[in-house]
Amino acid sequence: MSSSTSSQTKFSISNRAIQTLDPCVILMKQIISQHEEKWKDDGIYSLAQGVVHWKPPQTVYEALANAVQENLDENKAITGGDGAIIHTYCPDEGYPPLLASLKLKLEQQNGLQSPHVMVTSGANQAYVNCVITLMDEVDGGSNHEEESSQEMISKCVVFEPYYFNHVMAIQSVRGGNNCGGMASTEDSKSNAEGLLVGPTQQGRPDLTWLKSRLEEYKRPSGSNGIRIVTIVNPGNPTGVALSHSFLKEIAQLTKKYGVWLVMDNTYEHFDIHRNNRDEENPSIPYPCLDDEHIIHIFSFSKGYAMAGFRTGYLAFSSKNGSEGKGTIAYEQMLKIQDTIAICTSRISQMAALGALEAGREWVNEQVQTLDVGRNAILEAMSSLEEIIGGTGAMYIMGKLPNSTDDKQFASSLVEHFGVAVIPGSFCGYPGWIRVCYSNLPPELCLEAASRLKRGILELTNK
Repeated sequence: MSSSTSSQTKFSISNRAIQTLDPCVILMKQIISQHEEKWKDDGIYSLAQGVVHWKPPQTVYEALANAVQENLDENKAITGGDGAIIHTYCPDEGYPPLLASLKLKLEQQNGLQSPHVMVTSGANQAYVNCVITLMDEVDGGSNHEEESSQEMISKCVVFEPYYFNHVMAIQSVRGGNNCGGMASTEDSKSNAEGLLVGPTQQGRPDLTWLKSRLEEYKRPSGSNGIRIVTIVNPGNPTGVALSHSFLKEIAQLTKKYGVWLVMDNTYEHFDIHRNNRDEENPSIPYPCLDDEHIIHIFSFSKGYAMAGFRTGYLAFSSKNGSEGKGTIAYEQMLKIQDTIAICTSRISQMAALGALEAGREWVNEQVQTLDVGRNAILEAMSSLEEIIGGTGAMYIMGKLPNSTDDKQFASSLVEHFGVAVIPGSFCGYPGWIRVCYSNLPPELCLEAASRLKRGILELTNK
């Protein structure tokens, strides 16, 4: 091939990747790095990424130490102790001792009876598994001759403000030719192919909107063009904890229309006022609905402070045995699991097993340390026109004055006040900011809140 021909050759990149949102946490870290020299003495306080200020429980480190020691012990290596095989694969669905403990936890703490469980590399991989398993490029129940290409694409619903990684998962794997951009709540037909974005009211999904869309995408065959409805509770980025009765309403609505409900329970330990309390079963700390069409996502990253271990898990209903919807979804998803990760790192799963030994009470004690920071951030943002959140997860969102560029506002906060937040644009909410109050210990969060308050007052001319 001549050099001129070679220079004209195009090596294409998938439109799905190009049109996927940029990871906002990385972008904010880049902005922070640009101003680190200016703040080298006082430091920049990050209220951006959703992490916790504490370390994992001691039982995690003990589990890791035991596993490594057994791996070094020649006698145990010969007899095949768990620690002696940390370098090997484990079953796709997970490390058997961890699976057994998770099933017990799910029954006692979440009210799920004998669920199928799959351990994933974080809750994000769990969600990607769901999108790949449940969505098609073309909806098999549509009438291809009568419907437009937009209508034929199977859809996934999220609600804005949304968790950006959920949208990124849908954008990057949903397939099709026209990969579009950000979705609009105004007209569902103009949305990016696989994505429908619904509105919220004070952080609560608008169920009237949802019902109208489920009705709109109902097929004569009985199927629905909407395959998945996604709910995060307590909410990221809203910081709102939904009630158990509200969750039941969503479950009943999705069941009626034959649509999967994916419940992201990453922040189950952060339901501050127990809004998700089930009055019929008050002893269950965080009740989850045990329906065939619901897939639950959980994580060790937040409550147990194990973000770097990348360990999450999925729970599926086992009702109706091999013919049940949950069982079928679980079995099909194992193909996706084997393709993406094969299995989560065995040693991370051993660490997760150690975390469960510390128990929910250990997590509850850590979560209580957030009260000081949460109250300080609420006070710091009180001059804003509207605030949502503070009842769940670790976030508060605030509305900036009209016409304020939230990205520029966030950049100015870093540069001039030494505090970082997430622009609402990254969550589908331009003109807002998301503030995390869990990533600094109380005394530092008080200082960060003071900087945030000064920044808001000066940048909004109040």
